[in-house]
Amino acid sequence: MSRMVSAFEYTAFVFGRTNRCLARSLAMFSLCRAHGIPVHFVVGVRSDPFAAHAWVQKGDVVLNDTAEQVNLYTPILVLE
Repeated sequence: MSRMVSAFEYTAFVFGRTNRCLARSLAMFSLCRAHGIPVHFVVGVRSDPFAAHAWVQKGDVVLNDTAEQVNLYTPILVLE
């Protein structure tokens, strides 16, 4: 698990995080699920200014972002 998280952190460093949360989160979700790791794919929104964000969690632990960042959003979709 930690190797996968580290690999995704490296991709954020190389390609940047801006406007790539959906693709990165779907990729991480798929990879984890393929390895039998139970994770949640989460989509959240905020209203002022409007924005949407996606991330992956294992329980209460955010895997591909920071808790501070995802706390700015209200989850509207969670896939298991």
